[in-house]
Amino acid sequence: MSINVVIFGETGAGKSSVVNLVLGRDEAPVNSSAIGVTFGAKPYSVDLDGRSVRLFDTSGLDEGDEGSVSREDAIVQLYHLLTSLDDGISLLAFVMRAPRIKQAHVNNWRIFCDVVCKQRVPAIIIITGLENEDPMSGWWTNNKGAFDRYGMFPKDVACVTATRGKEKSFGYTFGEQYSESATRVRQCIVNAALSLPHQVDKVEWFSRMYILGCIPNGESEGEEVKQLIDRCGMPRDEAERLARRLNGI
Repeated sequence: MSINVVIFGETGAGKSSVVNLVLGRDEAPVNSSAIGVTFGAKPYSVDLDGRSVRLFDTSGLDEGDEGSVSREDAIVQLYHLLTSLDDGISLLAFVMRAPRIKQAHVNNWRIFCDVVCKQRVPAIIIITGLENEDPMSGWWTNNKGAFDRYGMFPKDVACVTATRGKEKSFGYTFGEQYSESATRVRQCIVNAALSLPHQVDKVEWFSRMYILGCIPNGESEGEEVKQLIDRCGMPRDEAERLARRLNGI
């Protein structure tokens, strides 16, 4: 049975570059523009320590309406992926770029780790952009407290660079850090992934109301909609619109 790893995060965090880092080859398309290049979810297969792993590269969150995939569409696509994989999910990998944690990071983590997966799927955090940090792992030592305060408790953390840098006569500028990063992310995946994948159930976003216990009288917000508003920082109209779309999946 394959280990299914869903990689998510905002546009520009380096998700596709992390996929290539783990694969050991440049297969997932990447670019340097502010608009993402990944549509939907594309699987990539790799063998790690004798285990078959599928990495799902997903559309970037928080692009806004002008992006290639809107924030709402990206959330819907990711939700559909999480709830439709027949062989379940073994690991969530949240990719974010240093130097600091943002409220958008917290909100996206809460939506998928807490609300959708209900903390039943382990999650790791991969922090990119640390090629000039020595050691790269020092970033987490200095910033772990901020994640604790936001209630973000990953199963494991990888502080990495997802770029080799410029090619020089002696190799690549960040070649050593890149190799170290590949080893670290692969270790995180193997060590943190569930041996028995979890089937993510679809969320009952709305609770039906009844008159006299038998006559339908519309719908009221479910607990998950309240969490989108209260814990994930969504305006009520956006949360309700999103929930209705997710309810139809």
